[in-house]
Amino acid sequence: MIGCSSFTLETKDHKHLLSRTMDFMMEMAEQVVFVPKNKTFAVSYDDKEEITSKHAFIGMGSIQEVDNAPVTCDGVNDAGVTAGVLYFPGYASYKEKATDNTWAISPDKVISAVLSQAASLAEVKELFDEKISIVNEASVTLKVVPPLHFIFSDTSGKSLIVEPEKDGVHVIEDSIGVMTNSPDYHWHETNLRNYLSVQPKQHEDIEFLGKTLKPFSQGSGTFGLPGDFTPVSRFVRTAFMKNNVEQPADELSAVTLSHHILESVSIPRGIVVTTDDTFDYTCYTAYMCAESRSYYYATYGNQRIRCVRLTPELEKETDYREFKVQPKEDIDYAN
Repeated sequence: MIGCSSFTLETKDHKHLLSRTMDFMMEMAEQVVFVPKNKTFAVSYDDKEEITSKHAFIGMGSIQEVDNAPVTCDGVNDAGVTAGVLYFPGYASYKEKATDNTWAISPDKVISAVLSQAASLAEVKELFDEKISIVNEASVTLKVVPPLHFIFSDTSGKSLIVEPEKDGVHVIEDSIGVMTNSPDYHWHETNLRNYLSVQPKQHEDIEFLGKTLKPFSQGSGTFGLPGDFTPVSRFVRTAFMKNNVEQPADELSAVTLSHHILESVSIPRGIVVTTDDTFDYTCYTAYMCAESRSYYYATYGNQRIRCVRLTPELEKETDYREFKVQPKEDIDYAN
């Protein structure tokens, strides 16, 4: 199954990043793909629905051989809209067919569709309110209908969380900019109240039955912060860190900080075993900056952070382009 954790972050010089882990049982980091403006591509496997991109974008994913269309797990576009898809089992529900005057979009093509059309969070919301029908179609790669929900951000630093459920598509505008997996977002936000006593500062000595009890070493304020790899615990850890870390000065320091935050929820192979006796693990982590239109990433096998940018030169290209991932560690040997 797809796990994943995500959060937004603002720097002191007002750069805005959306970062995420991709947790899965198969490799998901093979290439960063570029999709140009004015590119027409299919957003549905069954209905053959097609749209034409208004914006160029980059993100981790692939160009599907079956329809020559992009499937991206996350990304950033030329207007500074950033996006990520995460697993939402037991909650996600889609339409059987598109309603009138809307696009039929397969769940795994939602990110590509939105990044190709939206220049702001307002336009993202408008798309889900008026243009997008997420339909019950299986992923060609996974051979199943993936249960998904989505997080979006832009140069405002605000975020939208979109959760398609049985009673409709919920577009959550007042989120704290953190998302993992099931349960739904509002449940996670309410659950944070169980951790009000967790803090970065140390606990003070207390008098107890005539004895003075001192905390063990450093970190006593974080006692009770959950350490497991369930979506609930990953949400709490990510939210706690986002709320308490020192604000980064600039984009580069924000990427470094985001990498460290996501290390706390990254899954080594062998720690989470599925019912099929496969491993869920963190295939890659990604850090997307809205202002520089940069896509940073590191993979399970290569922790060196790399970057693909939407440069003016790249934006002039008129067809897809793939930036292949180097899967093996390239260590800088000092001697």
